[in-house]
Amino acid sequence: MGEKQRRKREANFLIQGSILAIASVIVRLIGIVYRIPLTNILGDGGNAAYTNAYEIYSLIWMIASFGIPTAVSKMVAERIGNKQEWNSNRVFVVSLLFATVVGAAAFGVLFFGAGFFAHVVYKRAEIEYALMVLAPTVWISAFLGAFRGFFQGYGTMVPTAISQIVEQVINAVMSILGAWILWNMGHRLDLLHSDDLWADALGAAGGTVGTLSGAVVGLIVCIVIYRLYYSHSREELSGESKVKESYRQLLSTLVLMILPITLNSAIYNISSVLDSAIFSNFADLSGMSGNAYQISWNAYSGKYHLLTHVPLAFATALSASAVPNLSRTLKTSTPAQITQKIRTAIRFAMLIAIPSCVGLAVLSNPILKLLFSGTPESNDLASRLLIMGGITVVLYSFSTITNGVLQGIGRVKEPAKNAAVSLIAHLVILVLCLWLLPLGIYGVVAADIIFGLMMNIMNYRSIYRAIRFKLEIRCTFLLPAVSSVLMGAAAWGTYKGLYALLKSNSISVLMAICVAVAVYAAALLLTGAISESDLKSFPKGTLLVRIAKKLHLLRKAA
Repeated sequence: MGEKQRRKREANFLIQGSILAIASVIVRLIGIVYRIPLTNILGDGGNAAYTNAYEIYSLIWMIASFGIPTAVSKMVAERIGNKQEWNSNRVFVVSLLFATVVGAAAFGVLFFGAGFFAHVVYKRAEIEYALMVLAPTVWISAFLGAFRGFFQGYGTMVPTAISQIVEQVINAVMSILGAWILWNMGHRLDLLHSDDLWADALGAAGGTVGTLSGAVVGLIVCIVIYRLYYSHSREELSGESKVKESYRQLLSTLVLMILPITLNSAIYNISSVLDSAIFSNFADLSGMSGNAYQISWNAYSGKYHLLTHVPLAFATALSASAVPNLSRTLKTSTPAQITQKIRTAIRFAMLIAIPSCVGLAVLSNPILKLLFSGTPESNDLASRLLIMGGITVVLYSFSTITNGVLQGIGRVKEPAKNAAVSLIAHLVILVLCLWLLPLGIYGVVAADIIFGLMMNIMNYRSIYRAIRFKLEIRCTFLLPAVSSVLMGAAAWGTYKGLYALLKSNSISVLMAICVAVAVYAAALLLTGAISESDLKSFPKGTLLVRIAKKLHLLRKAA
């Protein structure tokens, strides 16, 4: 019975992580889809302004709200594990108070500091209005984090998944509509005043209207779900012994837990802001034309960065599932069981990250032509960046998972320390690549690789020191890599063959992706990278096992 319960908990951990992963991938895909018309509406100038504003917003958002769901889910899970469900509700109340105060402060910084960021930090006046529109979103997102953390602490990712998808759908519709209306308004002002500022400035601001609208609707969805859930939960708790923790004690614990998580995420995000600011100043000092800067940064931020972050959704979701899962069972699980959970999370993240890295490199140019109608120069540059920097998908997936593991086992300060050291190395490499080596935008990608590599080394060392954890190499890295190489060859051959026959990039790319998925799945099963017990842990696992056996693909891993 004990072994059966262990397998059930492990399967539930993967299923919950998979639910959030699927939702996150859907959200990222919607993000790519709506960015295509948005990029076409805004053009290189407006898109550069939009991404610059979004980088600043993302940094402030990280500081104000990113740590809330992780900290709340960990605290709620710990109290549920200790049979203190009543205190888990008090944690939620405290998190709302924290979100109110910190969200208000972040709103003030972004709204009233928009001019400073636009004219002093970036020296790009066109981003000011976009920052002002984004300011209320930070406040709303802090409340969203409290709700989502509460649900995740109870072991369910469904409310988070639902609210994220609804939020992104509204975001997509309103971003396109807002950008189209305000860009045209700005274009008319440019014609009237013989200027070239207003279309980019108002278009970028219109694009950010969707982010605000989506956050508002997402919060409404969470409130409705919470009201339905909380009325049920109150009835369940009415008969239990309520040993109450004080609100002051809970607030202190929450703040002490949020600070290192926030610092870690802020370092991740400040890296993007610093990259943008440093590259922008490098472009001015080196005499790079405004058009060349916009093409380079749009290729990196609007295309390369966007595509490489889609597969990271899976690692992010598994990390979000791992934190409360490890926290809830840390005291009741044996060291061997904890090690197995960590290995499972890392292995399943790599099963997605490694083929994504290979696929983006092999089909980089065709995928960019399919998704973006920008200048061939911009797409060609983005393609070269994907080939060079696709490895960051693997590096950042591993660092995301290991961040969650460290937070789940109570070492919440370690990821922040490791990220700070990695950021210093990143900035040193960036400056060297820009001013001493003629790498240009490729130097930014090289610095990203160094950051991810440093984070992986230091995070793994931190986990090993804490619990003497050792990586499993064969099924985690080696066999998925072999399967990915076979997949990449099949995808490349399929695309080249179909394009030669049909002369259609769209059909060739879509068919190559379908072939790649089938070949990769078959290769994983034939090499033993995924065993029957692994397959049963997936949603609809029993059905998948039956299908694999009928196709004679399944064998036990050695």
